[in-house]
Amino acid sequence: MHLKRIELEGFKSYRQRTVLDNFNSNFNAITGLNGSGKSNILDAICFVLGITNLSHVRAASLQDLVSDYGKTGIERAAVSVVFDNSNRARSPYGYENFDEIVISRVIVSGQQKCFLNGSICPISKIIDLFRSIHMNVNNPHFLIMQGRITKVLNMKPLELLSMMEEATGTKMYESKRQVAEHLIHSKEKKFKENERLLVDAVMPKIKKLNKQKDEYNQLKLAKSKLGMYERLVAAYRYHETKENISKLNTLKESSMKSIDNEQKIMTCKKEKYTEIEVELKALKKKQGQSTALTKLQEELSNCNKDECSAQSVYESKVDALKKLEEYLQSLSDHIAKTEKNKADKNEIYTQRKQAVEEEEDEFQRLKDSAKQYQIMHDVLQNGMTVDTEGKAFTMASCLTAAQEKLTNIEVEKNSLEMRISEAKKKLGKKKEMQVAAIPEQKQLMSDLNKLEEEVQNLESSIAALQFDQHQLNEVNKSYQQLSDDCHSLEVKLRQLESQFPSLEVRFSEQVPEFDRNKIKGRVAELIRIKNPRMAVALDVTAGGKLYSVVIDSSETVRMLNDAKCLKQRTTFLPLDAVESKILNRDVIRRAKSLVGDENCNLAVDLVECVNPEFQKAIDHVFGTTLVCTNSEMAKTVCFDKGVRARTVTLDGDVFSPLGTLTGGSKPSGGYLLEMRVKNQSIHDEFRGKKNQLEKTLKTLQELRAIAQRHSALEGELQMQMMKKNNVAERLQSCQATQLEKECASLKTEIDEVNCRLNSVNENYDATKRQCNEISAAWQNSKVNKEAELSKAKKALKEATKKMSHMEEIVTRHQEELSRLENDIEVLTNDIENAKQEKLRKELEKEELQTAVKDSKFILEGRVNATKAIEEQLRGIREKLKSENKDAEDMQNEVEQLQQECRESELRLKQMQQDLNEQQMTIEKYENDLTNLCNSNPWIEKEKQSFGVAGTEFDFEANNPSDAAKRLVDAHETIKRLQGHVDKRNVEKCDVYQKEVTDLIRKRKVVYKDRQHLEDVMNLMQEKKREAVAVALEQVNEDFGQIFSMLLPGAKAKLVQVSEEDILAGLEVKVGFGDAWKESLTELSGGQRSLIALSLIFAMLLFKPAPIYILDEVDAALDVMHTQNIGKMISEKFKTSQFIVVSLKDGMFSNANVLFRTELRNGQSKVHRIAKQTPTLEAVSGSDVTYEQRRKKAQSRVQVLRDDCNRLTDNCEVLRITD
Repeated sequence: MHLKRIELEGFKSYRQRTVLDNFNSNFNAITGLNGSGKSNILDAICFVLGITNLSHVRAASLQDLVSDYGKTGIERAAVSVVFDNSNRARSPYGYENFDEIVISRVIVSGQQKCFLNGSICPISKIIDLFRSIHMNVNNPHFLIMQGRITKVLNMKPLELLSMMEEATGTKMYESKRQVAEHLIHSKEKKFKENERLLVDAVMPKIKKLNKQKDEYNQLKLAKSKLGMYERLVAAYRYHETKENISKLNTLKESSMKSIDNEQKIMTCKKEKYTEIEVELKALKKKQGQSTALTKLQEELSNCNKDECSAQSVYESKVDALKKLEEYLQSLSDHIAKTEKNKADKNEIYTQRKQAVEEEEDEFQRLKDSAKQYQIMHDVLQNGMTVDTEGKAFTMASCLTAAQEKLTNIEVEKNSLEMRISEAKKKLGKKKEMQVAAIPEQKQLMSDLNKLEEEVQNLESSIAALQFDQHQLNEVNKSYQQLSDDCHSLEVKLRQLESQFPSLEVRFSEQVPEFDRNKIKGRVAELIRIKNPRMAVALDVTAGGKLYSVVIDSSETVRMLNDAKCLKQRTTFLPLDAVESKILNRDVIRRAKSLVGDENCNLAVDLVECVNPEFQKAIDHVFGTTLVCTNSEMAKTVCFDKGVRARTVTLDGDVFSPLGTLTGGSKPSGGYLLEMRVKNQSIHDEFRGKKNQLEKTLKTLQELRAIAQRHSALEGELQMQMMKKNNVAERLQSCQATQLEKECASLKTEIDEVNCRLNSVNENYDATKRQCNEISAAWQNSKVNKEAELSKAKKALKEATKKMSHMEEIVTRHQEELSRLENDIEVLTNDIENAKQEKLRKELEKEELQTAVKDSKFILEGRVNATKAIEEQLRGIREKLKSENKDAEDMQNEVEQLQQECRESELRLKQMQQDLNEQQMTIEKYENDLTNLCNSNPWIEKEKQSFGVAGTEFDFEANNPSDAAKRLVDAHETIKRLQGHVDKRNVEKCDVYQKEVTDLIRKRKVVYKDRQHLEDVMNLMQEKKREAVAVALEQVNEDFGQIFSMLLPGAKAKLVQVSEEDILAGLEVKVGFGDAWKESLTELSGGQRSLIALSLIFAMLLFKPAPIYILDEVDAALDVMHTQNIGKMISEKFKTSQFIVVSLKDGMFSNANVLFRTELRNGQSKVHRIAKQTPTLEAVSGSDVTYEQRRKKAQSRVQVLRDDCNRLTDNCEVLRITD
C-alpha cells in the first residue's frame, strides 16, 4: 500500500483546494523556500493518519489547523488521502478486497469527523488500520521529523533499547506488563480490605445467623415434640403408679412372711455360729506356707539365672566393642603415619621434579648452543658470518641495513619530540580552564558522596530485613488454606456439638465489657481421652463435674453472679481457687500391686488436658479416683486397707470405701464422653489447625510488616538512586570532569610518547654502535678469519662435551624420580586399603553398639522381672501374716451373732409398723391414679399399650426420665425462644452462607490467576529479551553497512551496556580504521548526524513500513553526504514509498517525483515535476545474502511476537477485580 493522492482545503496555509496527485510508489521529494508550506503537507498526512497529540503537527487545538481561523471566515478544514491498495500482500487487515482506500478527516466549528471509504467512522478505527501495517502515528518510527535526529543523538542506553523494542514490536507488551503490574499492586490493597471484612465482619455475621438458625430449629423441634413428651410422661406416671401399687402389695405379703421367718433367721444365725467355730479350728491347723509361695520362689531362682546369663552376654559384647575401638584407633594411627610418609615423599618428589625440569631446560639450552656453534663453524668455513638470530649474511649487506634503520629511527625521534611539545601546550591550557571549573565539580562530588552514603545505608537496611517475597507468598497461601480448613472443621464441629446443647454456656443477656475468653469451657471440652475404652469409666468418674465451667478467677465468677446473666444454673471451677487433688503415689503403687499395672490406673492419667493452664481443674475432677478393669479388681482395690479409695470399672460400676456400690445400668441418653470420643479426632484436627493458624497468622503479620518496610525502603532507595545517577551524570558531564579527563588523557599520551622516545633513543644509540661495530668488523674480518674459525671449533667441542655430561645427569635423575613415583603409588594404595578396612570396622562397630544396647535392654528387663517377683513374694508373706488377724475377726463375729439374736425381737415390732405404712401408701397411689385418669381421659382407651414394645408408649425405646427432662427443656426452650427467633434471618442464613462460599472460591481463583499472570509476564520478558537480541544482530549489520555507505571508511555498531542483560540498555560505538572511539563527543556535528540517520534507517529496514516521511533530515549535512543519503534510500528501500522534504539538490536529485511549493498572497501552491526514473542496478549476491538474513531475523522476531500474542490472549480471561 502506498500514498497516491492528497487533497487539502482550508488546512493551515492551503486555504483553497489543493491537490497533490500521482505520487511515485518509491521516492518522492518536496522542496521549496522556507515558510512555503512544505512541512504542512507532512502535517496533513499525519493528521489523516489519526494523530491525537496535536503538538506533533505544531498546533495547540483543532482551530489552529484551520487556515486563518476566525479572520477570513473559513471555519472548515479538510484533508483527504487516497492510498493505492493493489498490492494485496501488504494490504491492511480486513481491506484486502479494496483497490483504493480513501481516508478523510474534516474539522468544522471545532469538531472533527473521520471518513473511511466514504463512511463515517471513529478515529480509533483509522489508527488500528494503520497500526496493522506498522504505522502507528502516535509513536511513529516511519516519520522522521526535523528534531528526531537531535533526539536520537541525545538518547540514553534505555531509550536506545526502547527504539529496538519498538522495532521488534515488543514495546506494547512492556506497556501491558506495566499496566498488569500496576493493576496487581492496586488491587492488592482491595484484596486485603476484603479479607479483613470477610474475617472481621462477614464471618461473625454468618456465625450469628447460624446461631439463630440453630435456635429456630430448636424451637421448631421443641414444639413438635411437646405433645409427644406430655403423653409419654402421663402414660409413664400411670404405668409407674400401677407398678408401684403392685410392688407394694408384693412387699406387703413379703413383710408378713418376713415376720413369720424372723424366728427362722435366728436359727440360721445359730447355725452360722457353729460353722464359724469349725472354720476357726480349720484355720488354726492351716500350714503357714502356701504352694503359691513355693512357685514364686522357683520363678525367682530361674530369673536370677537368666539375669546372670544376660549379664554375661552384655559384658562379652562390651569387651568386644572395646577391642574393636582399640583396633580402629590403631588403624587411624597407621593411616596418619602412612599419610605423613606419603606427604614427605611428595615433597621430595616435587623438589626432585623441579630440579629435573631445570636440568632438562639446561640440557636443551646446551643442545641449542651446540647447534648454534655448529652453524657458526660452517658459516665461517664458507667465508660468511652470522647475526644474533643465527642467520648467515655478508658484512656489506649488514652495514647497509643498519644505516637505513638508523635513518628511520632518527625520523621517528623528531616526530615524537614534536608530539610531546604540542601535547604540553594543550595540557597547560586545559589546566588553566580546569582550575576555573573546580568549585562546581567539588560541590557535585560532595553531593554525590552524601547520596552514595544514603544509598549504602538504605541498602544495608534492606539487606538487614532479609525479606523473601517467595516466603511471604507461601505463608499467605498456607494461611488461606488453614483458614479454609478451620472454617470447614468449625462448621462440622458446630453440627456435631448441636448433639450436646448442654455444653454451651448460654447468657440471658450480654455483660458489658466482659471478655468471653475468660471462660475456658466446660470440663468435658477441655480433656482428650487417651484410650476410647476408658470413656465410660471417666464419664462416671467425673459425673456432673463434666458440666462444670472452668473460668479464670473467682472475681469473674462474682461478676457473672452479680450480673445474673446466665440462663441456667452453672458450677464454676475458678483456676485461681480450685485445688489440685491427686492420690498419694504410694497408694497408687499399692493398688497396682494388688491387681497389676495394666488393670489399675489413676483417672487423671487416662486423660490429656488440651492446655496445661487448665491442669489444676482436671486434677480436681479426676485426681482421686482409680479405674479398674472389672468389678472384682475394683472391689479388691477399694476396700484394701492400704488404698481405701473410690474405684470405677470400665462398665461404669462405682465402689466407695464407705461401703456403697452404684451402677449396673446405662443412662438412656448414653454417656457424654463415650459419644464425644467418637468425634475426638475432629476436635484434635481442629485444635491442631487452629494452633497452626494462629502461628501462621503471627508469622504472616510479621512478614507483612517486613514487606511494608521493605517496599518503603525500596521506594526510597530508587529515589535516592535516581538522584545519585543524576548527580553522577552531571559530574561526568561537567566542564571540570571533562577537562580532567582530557588532562589525564594528555598526560597519558605524554608519558607514552616519552616512554617511546626513550626507547627510540636507546635504539638509536644501539644502532649507531652497531654500524660502527659492523664497519670495524668488516675491516678486520680478513685478518681475524682463521682465529675466529679456531675459536668456533673450540667452542663447539666444549659445548658438545657439556651437553653429553648433562644428558647423563638428566637420565640418572629421571630414574630416581620414577622410583619415587612408584613409592608414592604404593603408599597411596596402602592408605586406601586401610581406609576401606577402617570403614568396614566402623560398620561392625555400629552393629556391635546396637547389640550392646539390645543386650543391655534385655539385662534391664531381666533385672526388672526379678524385682517384680521379689515384690510379689513380699506381698504373699504379708498376706500370711494377715490370716492370723482373720482368726481374731471370726471370734468377734461369733459374739456379734449372739447380740443380733437379741435384736431380732426389736425388728419384729418394726416390721409390723412398716406393714401398716405400706397399706397407707397403696391407698395414696390409688387416689393418684384416679386423679390422673380424670385429667387425661385418653388413658382409659390406650392404657393397654403402656409399656408395650413397638408402640408409642414403649418405655424401653423411649426413656420416660429423659422424656420428663426433655419436656421441661421443651417448655423452657419455647418460653426462651418464642419471641426471640426471626424466621427471616433463618432464610437469609443459607443465602449468605452460599454467597460467602462462592466468594471464597472466587478469591482462590483470583489468587491462582494472579500467579499465572505473573508467570506469563516473566515468560514474555524472556521472549522479549530473545527478540531484542535477534533484532540487535540484524540491525547492527544494517547499521554498519549504511554508516559505511554514508561515510566511507567508517564503521558503527550498537553494544550492550551490560554483558549479562541486554535489557539493561544499548549504546552506540563508532570506529575509524581499526580504532573505536570511546565517545561520540569526539565526532563532528555532521558525523553525529550521519550516525543518527544510519541508526534510524537500520531500524526502518528491520521493521519496514509501506510509507516513510522525512522532514529536512539533511539540514546539518554537506552536499556529498546528502547525495549519499538519497542514493542509499534508492538502493536499500526499493519496496517502500518515501516522501522527503529537503532544500538540497543532492537529496531530491535521486527522487522520481518532485513537488515544489511556493507562497503566493499568503497561500501555498504546489507544482509537480516528474523526473526520469533511474535505472535500477543489478542486485549483488551480497545484497541478496543480507536480505535473506534480514528476513530470517524478521521471521524469528515475528515468531516470538506471535508467542507473546498468544500468551496475552490466554491471559485476557484473567482479570483481577474488586
